[in-house]
Amino acid sequence: MKSDDFDIYPIQHNGKVYNVVTPFDMTFIEVHALLDWLGEQGAFAVTPEDEFMGPGKLFAYNVHGVTFEVDVQGDEVIVYSRSS
Repeated sequence: MKSDDFDIYPIQHNGKVYNVVTPFDMTFIEVHALLDWLGEQGAFAVTPEDEFMGPGKLFAYNVHGVTFEVDVQGDEVIVYSRSS
């Protein structure tokens, strides 16, 4: 997958704007469920490790039988894979 295959979608969710970067078509339900789950996991919180290791955090999330592998960097969510 080439970097120019990715599109950036600014998504407003719970009063914040997130950039969802993905080459995949995602449903409204998938995007908002993913953002809710990432928020519950503390994915958007800045930690002391971020200063040492960088802001990237990897997660795998399953919603409605579809698994997404994502990297969270601040308010940017990069979706690398989608499998069912």
